[in-house]
Amino acid sequence: MRELSLPADTSFAEVAEPYDRDLDAGAALDAAFARARIGKTRMLAKLGAAWCPDCRVLAGMMAVPAIASYLDRHYEVVPIHVGRYDVNMDLPARLGLSDGLEGVPALVIARADGTIVNTGRIFQWRTARNQTVQDLADYLTAFSG
Repeated sequence: MRELSLPADTSFAEVAEPYDRDLDAGAALDAAFARARIGKTRMLAKLGAAWCPDCRVLAGMMAVPAIASYLDRHYEVVPIHVGRYDVNMDLPARLGLSDGLEGVPALVIARADGTIVNTGRIFQWRTARNQTVQDLADYLTAFSG
């Protein structure tokens, strides 16, 4: 049985502007790791940009009430705006992506100590428009720890 099971017809709307361009992403990342240590949750960095259709789809999926509630309980989420790969580009390396971004959206899930737990599946959501909300629920439950 799935930990988070959603109706097959779960709908969502794309989010037109899924990233705060004014966010100090480095400070937000530090704060998320600090909250993860205190709350014994995982940190989830969502890297992307508004020009990316899959980023807007993923943001819409993450806003589905059941998903948003699950995220609130198990993750410290940091949406990181990367522009056209010209903003906050120091953060992928800080998150363990030494080769940079292969594309967006990218989800990096880490333990509070910084250990990446979704290695090999970070770029799975570059095709968010071809996936379902249940796919996202399964992904999140697989790494929530």
